[in-house]
Formats: sequence, structure tokens, C-alpha cells
Amino acid sequence: MPYEKTDHTAVMTTRQRLIETLVIFRRSLIYQTKEFFQNSTLHGVRYIAETGRPIGEKFMWFCFTSIGAVTALVIIMSLWEKFQTNPTITGLDTDFHNQNVVFPTTVVCPEMAFDHAKAYEEVYKSLANYDADKAHQITPFLDQLTSLNFDNIGEAEKLAEGIPPEQLAEHTLREWAFRAQIPCESTLISCKYRDEDIVCCDHFHPIYTEHGFCYAFNSRFMSTATEDSKTGPPHDLYETDKKWALFFLPNSTSRIFIFSNEEYFGSDFNAQIDWTDDQLVEVRISKKNTYTTDDARQLSIGQRKCIFRDEVKLNYFPDSYTFSSCMKQCRMTKAIKLCKCNPSFYKPINNVPMCTVKDFSCLNEYKLNITNIKDCLQCELSCSKTVFNIDKLMKFMDRAEASGVLVEFLTWPIIRYKREVLFGWVDLLVSFGGIASLFLGFSLLSGVEIIYYFTLRACCMVYKNRQELYEIEQRIRHEPPPAIDLKLKLKSHSKPTNSPNSSAVLQVQPADAQSADLYNMSRQRKNEKDYLNYSKSLYRTPKVLPDHGYASSKEKWQFDHGQYLP
Repeated sequence: MPYEKTDHTAVMTTRQRLIETLVIFRRSLIYQTKEFFQNSTLHGVRYIAETGRPIGEKFMWFCFTSIGAVTALVIIMSLWEKFQTNPTITGLDTDFHNQNVVFPTTVVCPEMAFDHAKAYEEVYKSLANYDADKAHQITPFLDQLTSLNFDNIGEAEKLAEGIPPEQLAEHTLREWAFRAQIPCESTLISCKYRDEDIVCCDHFHPIYTEHGFCYAFNSRFMSTATEDSKTGPPHDLYETDKKWALFFLPNSTSRIFIFSNEEYFGSDFNAQIDWTDDQLVEVRISKKNTYTTDDARQLSIGQRKCIFRDEVKLNYFPDSYTFSSCMKQCRMTKAIKLCKCNPSFYKPINNVPMCTVKDFSCLNEYKLNITNIKDCLQCELSCSKTVFNIDKLMKFMDRAEASGVLVEFLTWPIIRYKREVLFGWVDLLVSFGGIASLFLGFSLLSGVEIIYYFTLRACCMVYKNRQELYEIEQRIRHEPPPAIDLKLKLKSHSKPTNSPNSSAVLQVQPADAQSADLYNMSRQRKNEKDYLNYSKSLYRTPKVLPDHGYASSKEKWQFDHGQYLP
């Protein structure tokens, strides 16, 4: 029991000391607040706490200071919002001699992307085991694989119901699709580039995407049964070329896509041309390129709303970042996450199994979730983006002798758009400093001064002058507060009273007798002296530090606290 009592007493003593320290620290903060208000360089602040000022005048300066602070804060917040939402500006760059003009990627997707005879022969030898009737039943499934996507994956699941899974497992669905694809020679008849004849199949490479089997001119990649591989260097154009055009003649009804060589082809693109037999289509295009200066790297992706090519590295398309590749990876990631496999019309990925027929039900169930673009909001536009606009589209029907598709530049590209920083971090700092200085006289050192007054200075006073602060706290606590004087007369120029000042706030004592006499004489000779000399004499009036209610120890207090007094 004695030990428990001793422990309880020690706990109470520690708690009392902590409370006492907090009380003393509060008194130190009050004192430092008064010191800060009297010595601060902020405009109008010292008049709020200056002793002897009428309450009406203090309230007036408090209103002025508050209005200035609120106005500065509103302007600073508007500048911050502008910095976050619109810190860049886009303008014209007419230096077209240094730009590299690359012919756009042109993709031809035939309406029937399969070769039925080729697919039947493949099924007859393997899946049907030389059974003609069974081959006729299975061949439509291989035909469907050549144009497989999320829209028709339900139909493909029904077509695969009669096929033994163990026979399909001999090859991946991607490999089966390549066994039934339409060859290039059956897709394109003749081609010309820059008004020179070219071999179509040497320049149009097969690609397998959500649009099915297509053949692309000047594409970044080409598809094989096992991977998507890079192609050679892109086809450039020069201002001295005879013709800035590509002409080709499809063999059957096809959809034509035209887009930048920087992008990856997928479901994000829509066909600009629907070509049918005996039709001549002339397309006049214009190029609009927008690039961003390296100064924009100081901004976040959300601020500039674009991503540099080397800034974000995609897992499935690590070469360089583009918006289309990011969207494509987003769909691939959701398909792998939901169905634990990669659809066959996407590029093969190491360590990720290819989807089989039994996974079609899962892909069909979650197709809306996979293709929902709202889940891919992390994909921003590329900071260097090229768009090809169709300025003229002319279709001529019944042109069997001169049918085909002509894609040509309307004019040589001479304009680029440049996005550069309009409002950077340095501009933001200068704007903040100018606004704060205009309305409040605030600077960075003013902020350091605030921290110094209410942290280091207050704590040092607690530990160095603890006893004096404790005595002031006790005296103020036991004495009644002073009466509030609502008069408009300055206290520093009123007659001194014999009652001691017990307020914890520093008061400016009345001037000595000689100064008071001079003041009274100056008032009597008010008509003899000008007002300027009179006002100057007021500012020369010496001020005496208050005794804080304990005049007996006044000299000792000033000696110990001289470093904290103004």
C-alpha cells in the first residue's frame, strides 16, 4: 500500500507539472503575440494591439487588415486554380523546315477477313479428320476467328459447341485464326506510293486486332501467329517528291483507317472510308502536329494533361507511350484480371495464358466492363501528337476502269502547334509574393518571423523565465480585470492615474511631467504653430514599459526579459 500511494503521488505531481507548464506556455504565447503585433512588419497589425489606442480605431484597423488578408487569399486561390488547370498555352510554330513528315498509317480491313477454301482445307485435314460433313460444321468457327472481337464473341462461343476441346487445344486460337486468314494477294490488287508502282504485299503487313485481320501500310508493328513484331523504318515524305500520295486497289469491300504512325491500331479508331467494288475514293488529308516543350516537365501530368513518350513506361508496350497503346493495355489488363487469360486478338504476353473456347463465356459476360473507357482515365494524350484530318472526301461510283483509293496530302504541312509553359513554379511564387506584399506587406521572412515568435522564442521564455511568468499568471488570475475604456481619447496622452495596471497586455504609460507640460503648452499655442510640428512632437513622446502589475520587481523583470522586449 505505501508503494501504491507513492506511485499515485508521483503521477499526480507529474500531471500537475505538465498542466503548470501548459499554463505557463499559454502565458508566454500571449506575451509573444503582443510582442509580434507590436514589432511585426505586416501592414496595420501593430495598431490592433498598440496600448492606448481607442477600441474604435483598433476595430477599424482590424477590419482593414482582415479585408486585405481575405482579398489576398481569394486572389492567391484563383492563381493556384489557374496553375493547376491551365498552366500551358498552345501557339503556332511556323518552323516547318525542321519537322519530319511521315506518311500516315493506312489500314485496309476486308469485310470478309477469311479465306473459306483455305479454312475448310485446314479443318478437313485436322479438326474434322477427313470428314466432309464435320468440316462444313467446324469451318464457320475458323472463319469467325479471323474477325473475333468483344461484339461477336458470343456467336463464336455457339459455333464452337460441336468442336472437341482436345482437338482445338493442339494450337492456340490465334494460330487457328492465322490458318484461316485471307492472304495479302487476295486483299490488294495494285499499289502506288509517291506516284511510283510498288509491290503491295511488300509494304502492307498483316495485323490482328479487335477489328480482325487487316493489312496496314506504314504501321509500327506487324502480327504473326506467335507475336506482334516491329516493322522497319517509317515511310517519310519530302517536299521535293513528285506526289505526296498513296494509291491502292482493294479486291473486295473494305474499311479504310487513316491515322498517325505513332499510334497502335485498335478499337479506339473508327473507319473513315467504306469502299465497295467499282468505286473511286479520293481523300485529301492535312496534318496537324502538336508538340510540348521540355519546360512542361516541371508540371505534373494532371496539370499539362499530357504524357511525354519516355515519362511512363507501359508493361505491354514499353517502346514509347501513346494514348492508343495505353487504352489497349487498359483493356488487356482488365481482361486478364477478370478472366485470367489474354484474348487471342491481342498481342501474346509472356507468362499469361491465351484465352481458349471455354473462356469465351467469361469474356462475353464482362465485355462491357472490359471495353468501358471510364476505367482507363489514367490514359492521357501524348505530349507529341499528330492528327490527320480529312479535308476533302470524294467518291465516284461506277468507275470499274479506274477504281481504288487515293490518300493524298492536300498541301505540304507548314504549321505545327507548340504547347509551352505559361505559368510555372517561379511565376507562381512571384505572383504569390506580389499579392501578399501588396495587401499585407508579407514576405518569406515574415513567415519565418511568425514561426520564430511562436515556437523558439515562446519555448525559450518558458524555460528561462518560468518563475516570473508564473507570478504574472497568479497575479492576473486573482485580480479583477481592468475596466474597458470606450473613450476615443488616447490613453498614452491622458493624465496618469495612481491605480496600478494589472492587465496582462502591455500598456504604454503616460509621458513624464515635462513632456506633458510641453504638450499642454503646445495645445495652448495651437494657433501659433503649424500642425506638422505639432504632430512631430507627438511622435517624439517617450514611451515607458508597463510594470505588469508588480512595480516592486520592475527593474528585475526588465533586466531578465530585456531580450524579449521591443
